[in-house]
Amino acid sequence: MQTSLRLSALSSLLWLSSSVMAADVANITLENGAQVRLKDDFTWEYVLTQTQAAPNVLATDAVIDSSSSVTSLPSTAEASQAIAAPVTTLTATAIAQPELLGSTAKDGIKVSFTTAQWKENKLGLSFELASTSNKHVTLVEVEASFFADNGTLLKTEKLAVWEAIFRMPETYLRKGEQRNSSVIWVEGIDKAQWQKQLINLKITEINSR
Repeated sequence: MQTSLRLSALSSLLWLSSSVMAADVANITLENGAQVRLKDDFTWEYVLTQTQAAPNVLATDAVIDSSSSVTSLPSTAEASQAIAAPVTTLTATAIAQPELLGSTAKDGIKVSFTTAQWKENKLGLSFELASTSNKHVTLVEVEASFFADNGTLLKTEKLAVWEAIFRMPETYLRKGEQRNSSVIWVEGIDKAQWQKQLINLKITEINSR
């Protein structure tokens, strides 16, 4: 309750200052240690991931003088620097509180991860969708980020969690409905690294009629 009141107050403060910081975003830390991001459209979301620059790796190519019969240090050395891509990980709070993951909402559509199953090396995912939108939704696409049990990013993939059948209105997602997706199969996830089922969702596309 206190958390909700605090977020409401901070959102109001952001609204009052929107003429000054319309493009800015404020981050705050709640009493439970979770971080939330206040957006300039007066909404908020949990901060669940962080991106860190990977350390530079120095690689040395040594050339040995083959004419010498005595073992010696390399006569020449050429150092090359390999720069690794930034690494995306879950925050400590997200790992400690996995219930913060697995659901997302946008424009009156909420998507929640419900169950997982394995078929050999394929991962099957099921989702629940709920709508408060006045539109008849025909497609919902999410960006799903899969994280290992230690919080490192394994894979990101776009999934069509809801797709209506053309000219079949009964397959549209309508206001007030809760519907279950079909099982969506994903490849490339190591089962041994995904025991905690850490998945972060973000709605990327909604089509309606």
